[in-house]
Amino acid sequence: MTATAFAEPDLDLRVEAGVHRPWRSAWLAAAAVWSATAVFHLLVGAFAWLTYQGTGPAPGLWSAFLGWNNWDAQHYVRIAESGYAGLTAGYPAFFPLYPLLIHVFDPVLPGGGMVSALVVANAAAFGALAVLYRLADHEFGPRVAQRAAWYLAVFPMGFFLFIGYNESLFLLLMVGALYAARRGHWWVAGTLGAFSSATRLFGLLLILPLAVEYVRQAGWRPRRDVAALALVPLGVLAYSLYCLIELGNPLQFSIAQDEWGRRYTVPGGAWLTSLTQIFGHGPLHKDTLGALLDASTILIAVVLLILCVKGPFTFRRDQRYLVVQGAITLVMLMSTEVGGRAMQSAARYAMEAVAIFLVLARMGANRTLDRTVLVVGTALHAALLVVFMAGTFLVA
Repeated sequence: MTATAFAEPDLDLRVEAGVHRPWRSAWLAAAAVWSATAVFHLLVGAFAWLTYQGTGPAPGLWSAFLGWNNWDAQHYVRIAESGYAGLTAGYPAFFPLYPLLIHVFDPVLPGGGMVSALVVANAAAFGALAVLYRLADHEFGPRVAQRAAWYLAVFPMGFFLFIGYNESLFLLLMVGALYAARRGHWWVAGTLGAFSSATRLFGLLLILPLAVEYVRQAGWRPRRDVAALALVPLGVLAYSLYCLIELGNPLQFSIAQDEWGRRYTVPGGAWLTSLTQIFGHGPLHKDTLGALLDASTILIAVVLLILCVKGPFTFRRDQRYLVVQGAITLVMLMSTEVGGRAMQSAARYAMEAVAIFLVLARMGANRTLDRTVLVVGTALHAALLVVFMAGTFLVA
């Protein structure tokens, strides 16, 4: 298939999209995607509730919807309600910004911490869709931006953006930092980077793509605003200080990772281990399916990232900061083992490699490919959401 088959005059549509009111277009696009996704999740949740076949009384419909807050979501809510002190040793592995926001909104929202977790996550998801749209529009035009937002929403593990996890908050802060840096707003980028590292340890990785973009803009003679890059680690440093004061060890969050079996391997080592786990059980065993989901998702993401630097969809040199961010993310995922399944949770963390959605959105100019991505993504998204709601650790 040639590049011509995918070509479209995206950049010529900037005036139609409202170049003088770019954020208006982004908010409208985010509202459309978020609304459609919310209705979709409600329908999937309702049908999942209808299939209940347990021996006891069926849970109420509201309880079924709160089933979106399984696994880690419950840990975040417990931290929001009780703090880290008094909880088991593994809890400091969950970084504080998301549970802090749950704690802030809990008193003003009905329904307790679980509802607050959903509200915070969905508000962040709405913001993440809007900021992703702005970034994609700035780089490739409005049509690519529209598709990128939809592709993120229908990503097979995309439901994690809308449930009680910190995925959407982290994505909002991370993409926001990249977009602010691209526009030369370095203090905003550094501040968002600091909040991202207070949300997840991997927020520290933002320093590299931000530094790449800074050098491109300013050259090797740094200006005073280069100090903004030093803001990125402040989230981790602040949490480390809290751990020292309240928990007695500034690295308690790292020690807590050991409680969950997290360890780092040589680059790609976890992915190779995941391949061996695919053949370690029967074809329909949960561990086999989980390992297959993890390994195949990362493999597809790597292929898409390669297309960013080779082929008809190659990013321009000034857009390579996106490739750097995606490459660092995927290398870390392929080098991190968690618990009994080598790459557990890697399939959802792949959403953080923003470049894969941008290159896929460019490819989506081909209508057949666009429909395929939407249909297959939606089908897998629905199936995995039902699996998650059933409390199966396959997609946790």
